[in-house]
Amino acid sequence: MTADADRDRAPVQPGPDQLAPGQPVPESPAPVHPGLAQPALDQTERVILRSAEEGPGSRGEVVVVGDTTGELTAAALARTEKHAGARVWSWNVSHAESAALTERFAAQCANGRLRVAGGDQPLDLEEFLAEAEANLVLMRLPKALAALDDLARRLAAHARTTGGEDVTVIAGGRVKHMTRSQNEVLASSFTEVRASRGIGKSRALIASGPRPEAPAPQPAAGTARLSVRGVLRKLSLHGIGGVFGGARADAGSMLLLERLDRSVSAGETTAGSAIDLGCGNGLLTAYLAAALPEAQVLGSDDDAEAVASTRATLEASGLTRDAVRVTWDHSLAREETGSADLVLLNPPFHDGTVIDATLVQELLDAAARVLRPRGQLWFVHNSHLRYRPEVEARIGATRQQARDRRFTVLSAVRDWAWSATERGGGTVRGGGTERGRAVARPSG
Repeated sequence: MTADADRDRAPVQPGPDQLAPGQPVPESPAPVHPGLAQPALDQTERVILRSAEEGPGSRGEVVVVGDTTGELTAAALARTEKHAGARVWSWNVSHAESAALTERFAAQCANGRLRVAGGDQPLDLEEFLAEAEANLVLMRLPKALAALDDLARRLAAHARTTGGEDVTVIAGGRVKHMTRSQNEVLASSFTEVRASRGIGKSRALIASGPRPEAPAPQPAAGTARLSVRGVLRKLSLHGIGGVFGGARADAGSMLLLERLDRSVSAGETTAGSAIDLGCGNGLLTAYLAAALPEAQVLGSDDDAEAVASTRATLEASGLTRDAVRVTWDHSLAREETGSADLVLLNPPFHDGTVIDATLVQELLDAAARVLRPRGQLWFVHNSHLRYRPEVEARIGATRQQARDRRFTVLSAVRDWAWSATERGGGTVRGGGTERGRAVARPSG
């Protein structure tokens, strides 16, 4: 999903304030997808690669982090081609983007020149790079400082473990989204941090010399107090890397849970199987596990850091059991059609740093597919967006459960058969129409 704001070749979606009252959210044209060949490098990719060419020579192997288009991975493969036995290691938090990289570079994966962090279970960066012997890292600057801090600590720790004291990290971004705080975060893990020359409106930060005393990666920890079947309960929250909300309970989720718990306590909402689609830091998954002790509960996210955060939240809150699962999956692609009684959804409305009101559509399609007849969707969104027509078209009868200045909670009952193809939604695979990655992070 997350193409950076500088993707000149990506279609521009209307912002939420451009929608007329009652106007449904428009269908999104197909965005840039890493599984497809790209016509050209964007400015951020160009500045990253130019900085790599101007920098010190590499030992051969290259690490690529967060490649949303496949172009950095392609350039790294070209760069290492003359080094016999050299490998490229491409790590991404997104399951969909990892799968697309594997598909695009199938031949290089098969012959061992490329390693992609994919599969059914996410690997943290150090585990993925355990056998890597690289001294060059190419990456885009993540949106969140917490994500940059986590990556810098992990890269510095890997370099210390493998004797890669000469590692250089080149992280590019759009100048308007870059701050001095990013320099300071990198400087806490590396001895030297400097800025590259710019290309257009993009620039790179270049970090080298991992600090021996650099702090180890440390998940954020917090608590949330909420009503579970009418009884106030404290849950422990954990946030790893750039997961939305860190270890805090976001206001949208809390509004949804306040109204949902009344419905559960009154017996209006029951479920033998319940899903938190886009589990983030695990707040909604933990509620489901606590409020529905006999139910099969699933937390699922396209983001590996969200998966790790949710698992840590469940463990810290004492809510792990055989019937509670957390999966790294794109839009519930591995879940059976008509398998859930209840789906909770607090979706993303930002694509990188850009508001994109269409991101939720694929997730609504996924919810519609997995819900049984008479199953319920509980959905929270920003109040200035008009999502009720979208929910009614995909799920069924919809009612407003709660609303405040910032957020609106809707519930919908799936009471008729759903088919994206019949609605002209395109090819269906697993959880929804084949558009780009739709990371299931909570609203914000």
